[in-house]
Amino acid sequence: MTDDRKTIVHIDPSEETGHYANAATIMHSPTEFIIDFIMLLPGDRRKVVSRIITSPSHLKQFAAAMVENIGKYEASYGEIPVPSKEPEFTGSVN
Repeated sequence: MTDDRKTIVHIDPSEETGHYANAATIMHSPTEFIIDFIMLLPGDRRKVVSRIITSPSHLKQFAAAMVENIGKYEASYGEIPVPSKEPEFTGSVN
């Protein structure tokens, strides 16, 4: 017999829009990983927009899921180009 139940994930309305990040830093200890998602801004400014703290086993599962999904994305849309350096911003900084 198959289980046709679907998992329902609830998201707080304040989180529904998400947070844009174009960089990240990763730190770790023997028991946890800390990932800071960062928005790089003009004028050499950086802002942490979200911090995730998780166990090594959860992060390893997440990394495998990301590799799988990147493969699916590239199969549909083509290879994702990876820039050789951080983006450079032009224009004035307010």
